[in-house]
Amino acid sequence: MRYLYKAFGLKILSDIEIPEFISTDGEPEISISYGTVPDQLINPHFKGVRFEASPGQFLLKVDRIADYYTSGGNSIVIKPHAGSDESDIRLFLLGSAFGALIHQRGMLPMHGSSISIHGKAYIFSGISGAGKSTLAAGLLSRGYELLSDDISVVSLDEEGNPIVYAGYPGVKLWSDSLIKLGRDPEHYSRVRSKLNKHHMHVQEQFHSEALLLGGVYILQTKNSEGIQLEKIKGIEKFNALKNNTYRLNFIKGLGNTEPHFRHLSALAAKCEVKRITRSTKTFALNEILDAVEQDINSKHGG
Repeated sequence: MRYLYKAFGLKILSDIEIPEFISTDGEPEISISYGTVPDQLINPHFKGVRFEASPGQFLLKVDRIADYYTSGGNSIVIKPHAGSDESDIRLFLLGSAFGALIHQRGMLPMHGSSISIHGKAYIFSGISGAGKSTLAAGLLSRGYELLSDDISVVSLDEEGNPIVYAGYPGVKLWSDSLIKLGRDPEHYSRVRSKLNKHHMHVQEQFHSEALLLGGVYILQTKNSEGIQLEKIKGIEKFNALKNNTYRLNFIKGLGNTEPHFRHLSALAAKCEVKRITRSTKTFALNEILDAVEQDINSKHGG
């Protein structure tokens, strides 16, 4: 059996059931299949930890889980390892393998969660553990809608404006984040069998269509108390966007520096980028949510 899904503005025909994705119909642009993958790329442009990359080709090898071969921006072939768990296979499929495909298609995957607020997309980015998904889930608890979690795919419309595509209706949260949101982790399935991270489905609060990008917030931490919200300008703004590109280290091998630069330049020119700095000692979620809401509402006359 094969499955037809929609995610990140793409229609995907898959050998693998991906319960995180939304079913659709129509003509697929992407294929995901089981099969044979190369042991290595011929003369790769770049080698990293577990991966090799050349223009149009990307090979990821994850011990005891699977090998993934992403090619041409339209195909991902998976060779599972013996005894591997389907949830583990999907985790790396929807992460690095799909991130490489997005790069191959000349789109920009930002490492951040995106939320629909007042009819525009706002991306909340930052390094792993900064609180992107927790903040996104907190905004959902205040009535807003999810576009995407962890990877927010950006492209440019005909007028050069950045738009954000809908991903799929789920947020991945650590147990302590669920508890902070007043939820019991035992009621949510795990992302991986041995990982204390869980899927939170948000079907009724999912915005399934692309939106214009309204702004980007970069989450950071500091040793002192309190919360700071400040605008980033100039070259620092461009660099902040670049450094929060999902799998930035893939770009050198994949050879898509030019579209990456074009997208970053459009983001820097067309929308505000702000830094939210919180204390490492405590995650004052409600205070951060209040600051974000107040800042965004001020742009919309609220």
